[in-house]
Amino acid sequence: MALVRRIARPLLAAPFILEGVRTALHPERETEVYPKAFESADAKLAQSSAPGFVDVRTVVRATGVVAAGAGLLYATNRAPRAAAVALLATTSVGWVGRRKVWELRGEERLREVQSILVDAGLLGGLLLATVDHDGRPSLGYRMDRLVERSQKAAAAKQRELGKNAAKAEKKVGKSVRDAKGTAEKKLAAVQG
Repeated sequence: MALVRRIARPLLAAPFILEGVRTALHPERETEVYPKAFESADAKLAQSSAPGFVDVRTVVRATGVVAAGAGLLYATNRAPRAAAVALLATTSVGWVGRRKVWELRGEERLREVQSILVDAGLLGGLLLATVDHDGRPSLGYRMDRLVERSQKAAAAKQRELGKNAAKAEKKVGKSVRDAKGTAEKKLAAVQG
C-alpha cells in the first residue's frame, strides 16, 4: 500500500500545484471569471480595517500560493492530512466562480459538465486523503492513548506507593514494638 500512496499522492497533487502556481502568477484569470463578485469583495476589503495593500487580487494570489504549497506538501508526504484539508479549503473557493450550466448549450455545456465532474473527482480524492491514516493514527487518537497510558502508570505507581507505605508501617510498627520491649526489659532490670 505504501507504493500505491507514493505514486498516488503526487498524481493527485499535480493539478492543484499547477493551478496554484498559475493563480499565484496570474490572479486576474480567477477575478475575470466572476468580476462582479470580486469587485464587490474588493469594495468590502477597502471599507474594512484591512491594510491598504490587501485587495482581492492579493487574496487570490495568496490562495494560489497556499494551494501550490499544500500540493507540494501532499505530494512529498509531509503532513498529508493537513495539506489535503488546505487543498480542500483553497479549492472550494474556485467553485464560487463556476459558470451556470443551465444557461449553456451544446458543446460548451458538455465541457463545463465534464470540468465540474473532474473537479468533483479531485475533491473526492482530497476527501479520502483527509481521512487516510497511512498506518499512522490521528493526533487525537495518539493523545487519547497517551492520557490512557499516563493514567494507568499513575494508578500502578499509586498501588506501588501504597504497598511500600504498608511495608514501612509494618516495619516502623515492629521497630516501635521492639524498642518498647527493650525499654521495658531495661526498666525491669533497673527496678529489679
